[in-house]
Amino acid sequence: MIRKYRIICLQRSEFDSKHGDDYISDWYRNSHLVYWMPERQGYTDSKSLAGLYTLAELDDCAGSHGDWLVEPVWCGQ
Repeated sequence: MIRKYRIICLQRSEFDSKHGDDYISDWYRNSHLVYWMPERQGYTDSKSLAGLYTLAELDDCAGSHGDWLVEPVWCGQ
């Protein structure tokens, strides 16, 4: 079994305020959870369409303000 990771993130919308704590508050309020698709090709609401990434591939994934986390997944190959 190989351990891979599914990336869960906050898909952000446009915000009226982009300064200080207002920005962070709006950022969370105007976001919803989605999964990264395979090869970082966008987002999906469907867990079954989510990409699976190796630990090494996660090093190439950018994010900011703690906007994504990973869910470990055990795979056959």
